[in-house]
Amino acid sequence: MSEESGLSAILEGILQAHLSSPNDSSYESAKAKLAQERSGIGRNSRLVKILSYEKLILVLSLVLLPLGRHFRERREFSVVWLEKSIETAMGLYLRFIVSQTDTMKKLASDDDFPDYKTVNATLEQADDDGPEGAEAQRQIGLWRMQITNSQDISDLAVFDDVFDKIDTCAEEVFSTCIHTDIGEKTNAYLGALKRYRHKITTILRKKWLEESNDAIEANDVMRRYDKITARIAVWLSPQDDARNAPIPLLSAWLLEYAWSSLSVVKEGVIEICRWFEPLLEYYPALHAKSHEMDDKSEVMIHNVVNHVVRIYAPDADVQLCHFLWERRNSLILHLHNAMSTISQKETQQDRPKDMVQVNIAFDKLPGDEKRVFEQLLLSMKNISKGNSRFSQGRGTYAMCVTKWRWRDKTLKNAKRDIEPLVKAVLLELRKAREYRTVILADSIIAGLRKQLEHILVQMMKPNSHFRLSDKFATSTMWQWWDDIEIPKGVTPIMSANIDEAFKSKLQQIQLEQRDQDAIKELVTYVKHMACAQATTEKDSALNSEVAKTLDALVHALKSNSTRLHDCDMAMDPDLSCDVRVAVPFKIPKTKDQIHATILEPASSKRHRSTTVSESPGAMKKRARSSPFTISDSDEDLVG
Repeated sequence: MSEESGLSAILEGILQAHLSSPNDSSYESAKAKLAQERSGIGRNSRLVKILSYEKLILVLSLVLLPLGRHFRERREFSVVWLEKSIETAMGLYLRFIVSQTDTMKKLASDDDFPDYKTVNATLEQADDDGPEGAEAQRQIGLWRMQITNSQDISDLAVFDDVFDKIDTCAEEVFSTCIHTDIGEKTNAYLGALKRYRHKITTILRKKWLEESNDAIEANDVMRRYDKITARIAVWLSPQDDARNAPIPLLSAWLLEYAWSSLSVVKEGVIEICRWFEPLLEYYPALHAKSHEMDDKSEVMIHNVVNHVVRIYAPDADVQLCHFLWERRNSLILHLHNAMSTISQKETQQDRPKDMVQVNIAFDKLPGDEKRVFEQLLLSMKNISKGNSRFSQGRGTYAMCVTKWRWRDKTLKNAKRDIEPLVKAVLLELRKAREYRTVILADSIIAGLRKQLEHILVQMMKPNSHFRLSDKFATSTMWQWWDDIEIPKGVTPIMSANIDEAFKSKLQQIQLEQRDQDAIKELVTYVKHMACAQATTEKDSALNSEVAKTLDALVHALKSNSTRLHDCDMAMDPDLSCDVRVAVPFKIPKTKDQIHATILEPASSKRHRSTTVSESPGAMKKRARSSPFTISDSDEDLVG
């Protein structure tokens, strides 16, 4: 049996265990079935890693699998893709899938709702100025709240035969939108969203209602279809008082968009996850066979839900993920760009990679750090025996919040199981002080951290007290394990004024990110061209002249990108434009070129001539089909 077939059989078994159990125990039955399947998979490392991720398996089996063929054929059911993708953003992605599925259930609700004719008339009136338009907007807001508050458990089988149409519609309408516009209140996206709303309701009504000979009023099924399209029309209508615009309905297109959105801000997501877990970068390396911290965002979510002060909100994980999703194109993108600079990359990459390197790095620390280490070990030993609490000192709070289960009785060899990770905590504290204070001097990143504190405090039980070292703290404060505060003199940009104060700056960041991605693809392609290599060896470096010229080209592209963005932001196409640099570009014919000592094969000439006018994406795709393999590390060539 292939890996895919094995995984599919396991997911089907978990779904059946869930469906065949009483409602109050169905989820536990699914988890029990998963535990049973884990014990019988042998030593297949990929399946072991995937099945160790409980949230992933339960979402695939209980959420995506029942949605039918449209989703079952996707990469989320590929063992190879899953094993590779469990790294940074899978935890956020899974909550996004669950959230969008819940939205579809609310849209398919049997709850009472106005018919489509009434809703459509109100939507048209909402575009008018004056009191009638304001009243229509108020009514749409009430209907949207009614959808949000729906508790009806609906069967999503109603969408089985239209998911493909929903997917095609989204792809057609939003294909011309800038990636970072989706969900944002830009003119381009709002215009596309209006076309999408009209098109999607037209498609669904034609499929469900116009192909039937029955009158809507005379048939319960037809009335339900009519109300579903009415809810969808309301749901896809932007609200003036909302921070963001609605996103398209759940489909394969939306999942592709969500995954790519989280992937392009990867460095920002990783840094936020570091704020919640001191061992995020060390545990997987020091415990290679353990899967406790495989996915960074899942570790972050776990540590919030199971925090030492106890986050009491039942939907704490959903609130946290929603907060991060809404800021992916602004604050998190800004953090990602800050963490993607060459200096920050070097700072993050020089962490110890194994136990030997941890010991070497720790031995270089000053004596006071080593005394802290001894005190921390002694406190942990006493706490494990139930004799005391942590005394106040460096590293103690980090040991309280980490996902690492250091109190586990199976950790009997302190030299092997405990000491390296305690050293790693102290090394990470030292590293955090080196670079995190620097990035928090940025008012936007400081604002992101402050906004996170605010939402985390909101999720705590009101007026609760908890012991922190030898003192009590209240639930009106949040403490980070690194104990790093925003530098004095820095004013964090909070959500109330982010749109007004930094809207133009964030817009420029988004445009720069698009150009940066294109430049990266260009560099990746050139690096793997046969004619750009210094030698004919497989792992040859670039020819020095090519490398020097490529570096100059990248510099020129970045400079021109900045100039174009300045023109765009100032709405002046001629701003800072030197007409002398606007020259025609022509690729000389082969006979016009300087005679080469070695003629290229015909296939190589053909390859070059067909890629001259292609986009960077097409160039990269063509390069992948060449004998030279593109590695993931090449994505980071341009800082």
